[in-house]
Amino acid sequence: MTDLKKRFNKILQDIEKNVTNKEDVNYIKTQVYNISLLFLDELDKLAEINLNRLNTMIDREKELETKIENMEKIINKLEKEVYSSDDDSDFEIVCPYCNTEFIEDFSNGIKYEVRCPECDNIIELDWNEEELEDDDSSLNNESRKNDNDYNDDEDDM
Repeated sequence: MTDLKKRFNKILQDIEKNVTNKEDVNYIKTQVYNISLLFLDELDKLAEINLNRLNTMIDREKELETKIENMEKIINKLEKEVYSSDDDSDFEIVCPYCNTEFIEDFSNGIKYEVRCPECDNIIELDWNEEELEDDDSSLNNESRKNDNDYNDDEDDM
């Protein structure tokens, strides 16, 4: 700013040296001041516009940060729900050979045989898949029977 002030004063001094009539010098100085004030006013307006834009951007950034934080909370909650290690994949097994109780991890899928850590015998696991299938079919038969009972009731009306 001091450099600008020096240059402005040098221009005024140059006008005083080159213009001989005092009235003309005063008139020119007044007009230069007026032009300078116009430029400064415009610069102030531009600075205010830019400050308002900057404040708007800061406000939007805060809003986005809040939204991002909320989304991160939701994502973290979903990750915990989806990727949490369920204890449902651990089963307690009793070895039929030595009666040792141990826990086997089935998180990588169903195993049909495991090795006892105590006696080193292989234990075949029976998941009763046939019973499960039978249970499913009996449920289906039961639901069909209930459907038929419902339809019979409609005929009575």
